[in-house]
Amino acid sequence: MAGIALHPRSAAVQHKGAPDFGLVRELVGRLDGTGVPVIVSGGLATAELARHAYRESEADAVMIARGSLGNPWIFQELTGQRAGPPGRDEILRELLWTMERAERHLGERRAARYARKFYPWYLERLGITGPDADALQRTEGLDEARGLVAALTEMPALAA
Repeated sequence: MAGIALHPRSAAVQHKGAPDFGLVRELVGRLDGTGVPVIVSGGLATAELARHAYRESEADAVMIARGSLGNPWIFQELTGQRAGPPGRDEILRELLWTMERAERHLGERRAARYARKFYPWYLERLGITGPDADALQRTEGLDEARGLVAALTEMPALAA
């Protein structure tokens, strides 16, 4: 066996509940001496949460999954190539880059629908939720979406 990844949250809490790192520690203990590495995943939306999971679970590694959506900088933070999270302008530039890459790969029509799933992750990092975020979700085309993102670049930053 190459390794075991464990996402220590029940299906009942989906992606909202707190991970139970004790379950991971228990698995690590049971596999002690087998040479099978244990990888913890779940709830790792920031570099600090990933570091906490690593320490608390005693796993051999962490696996960043949904935590990287809208947050590709997490890998640089974890490897020490970046001191902290990105600023507003960097987030918006990355969102526009993601839209451009989707369009290049899928074509404008398919990319417009496909990119919608990424908008909430980026907007949440900017503190934009609810109806303001929904407006981007309802766009019909990438030009319309780009227009809304451009408007965000002109808005003053929200207080954190």
